[in-house]
Amino acid sequence: MRQCFVVALVVVLCMTGSSTAFDGQRKGFVLGGGLGFSPEATYSVGLDLGPFGTLTVDENGSGFGLNLVIGGAFNEQNMLVYEGNVAGWKSDILNDNISQGFNGAAWYHYFGPLGKSAFTVAGIGAYVFQAENYEDNDPGLGILLGGGYEFSKHWQIGGYYSFGKTSDSGVDFDHHHLNILVSGIAF
Repeated sequence: MRQCFVVALVVVLCMTGSSTAFDGQRKGFVLGGGLGFSPEATYSVGLDLGPFGTLTVDENGSGFGLNLVIGGAFNEQNMLVYEGNVAGWKSDILNDNISQGFNGAAWYHYFGPLGKSAFTVAGIGAYVFQAENYEDNDPGLGILLGGGYEFSKHWQIGGYYSFGKTSDSGVDFDHHHLNILVSGIAF
């Protein structure tokens, strides 16, 4: 799985190699990140107890949100990036710090001129789940959807909804989170 991400990143960087980086135009290499709030992050798992039925564990929380983007823009309206978009919070059930989120390819589309534009984002990749004092879950399919507004050149505010699955020892977990982030993107 990681090899696919590395290959995709190299392809995106090669496509942007002939353009000038950080020239103020959203064409070529882009790098950025954002911080904000995650009003909801949820995981749920159903444990089969055989003749005793199924025990469902479902927990949600709120905490910090962040993202990191690196990739390239084909023109002033379209960027293809690798994005990590995660939420972190304190679990009451596990009494532990949890992080979960999306990692994968994301396409940003801007509808207007630089610094005054609504945007959408859609991505497909892996969903990850990690508790500080427990073994990490195996990643599964993850989807990212969102949108927002670029209020100044290089600065935007957005809402991002991500969902996916992870697994641990044959037990499947369902996840989702919502992030509201202020991001800076250098181009």
